[in-house]
Amino acid sequence: MIPWQWNHNVFFTNLNPTMKYLLLTILVFLLFSCSEKKGAIVNSADYEIFLSKQSNESLDQLNEELSFWKNRYDENPSGKTNLLRMAGLYTARFQLNGKVEDLHLADSIYKQELASTTLGKDNLYRSMAANNITKHEFREARTNLQEALAIGDGKASSYLMMVDVNLELGDYAGAEYTLKSFTNKKSFAYLIRYAKIKDHQGDLDSAIILMENALERIKENKSLFTWTMSNLGDMYGHASRINESYQAYLEVLKRDPDYDHALKGIAWIAFAHDENTKEAKRILHFIDSRKATPDMHLMLAEIAAIENDDTEKKKHLDIFTQEARNPKYGGMYNTYLAKLEAEEYSNPQTAISIAEQEIQNRPTPLSYDLLAWSLLNKGEYREALKTVQKNVLNRTYEPIALYHMAMIYKANGMEKEARNFFKEAASSSFELGPVISKRIETEIKTL
Repeated sequence: MIPWQWNHNVFFTNLNPTMKYLLLTILVFLLFSCSEKKGAIVNSADYEIFLSKQSNESLDQLNEELSFWKNRYDENPSGKTNLLRMAGLYTARFQLNGKVEDLHLADSIYKQELASTTLGKDNLYRSMAANNITKHEFREARTNLQEALAIGDGKASSYLMMVDVNLELGDYAGAEYTLKSFTNKKSFAYLIRYAKIKDHQGDLDSAIILMENALERIKENKSLFTWTMSNLGDMYGHASRINESYQAYLEVLKRDPDYDHALKGIAWIAFAHDENTKEAKRILHFIDSRKATPDMHLMLAEIAAIENDDTEKKKHLDIFTQEARNPKYGGMYNTYLAKLEAEEYSNPQTAISIAEQEIQNRPTPLSYDLLAWSLLNKGEYREALKTVQKNVLNRTYEPIALYHMAMIYKANGMEKEARNFFKEAASSSFELGPVISKRIETEIKTL
């Protein structure tokens, strides 16, 4: 034997039982600690090139195209093709610059055309429905799709969009029934919608497989690829497959450096997984500098909360609230506004009113969860519990709803049920984020 080689058999034989136990305990602890240690995933070198861009090339290109069709329209105001191309570009521009005014411009064109044409109305109704969905006007979207179906042309496209609308309205049975009527169950359009249904049912693993299969069918299509891969990035994160989520977002940026949702996903990983608030803020400020949506301020406020910077948190919440309350957004930010009114501004009755509006607009389990949470914050524990038991329990598997149910059951003295919901929610700590996850840890210790 080599003199310095450790002969573990001799070593353990010469130890007394107490020392053996202590040593084994230390070894197991060290092994467990090493295996559980959370390594950072985000590496700025992977995406620095996208943050150093001086301009939004996609937006510049779109504006050039829009200018071309505007000139064509000015030269020939009776050319409907020119006007409709402009409407489509306005909608596309909203995705890049976040200015909701572009959606309203597109809508005004569609309405103008509906009033003056007799041909192609089904396409106009579907285009309006698509904008309705973006603006969270789901009942209006359903009405427009019904108009398109009544015309009779392009029924397959209308029914596929109706699946989306039914899911948003909480009519899950109707969405599944409509989707089952399609014979091509390997098409991209079918697979992405079936994935949504599986995700709602709590079967995230199947949803991911379906989305991966959908991705295989559209790899050469840039816009569909980036949308699908970005959604996969979100789903991987929800499944705690964080590194795969990160790689998915990087793949999106390689195909489209201006796809800000992927950058936001990376910011969330930096914050929620790596605990690198500095890098998360750097990414968010970059997105905010070129996109006119209030969203970034919510996440910046959450980061400030973890950093115990109450002044910064208040600043970002005030900016978000002021912008999101602007009538031009309609009900797009109602869910966030209701939570803020209940949790941050001590206005639970206002939160209840907003939640009731959401239920009118989209009577989903999450809308009822919003109402129950608002009732809890008002101190109406029994009403909150009744709302949950009737409209939320076993109807959604979203981690935020599980957390809210845990708090509601605890407030009603049902500690066993509360503990179970807390533990379920805790398994989605990455999705919930550090602020709520820390609250859950504290609550579990008190039960």
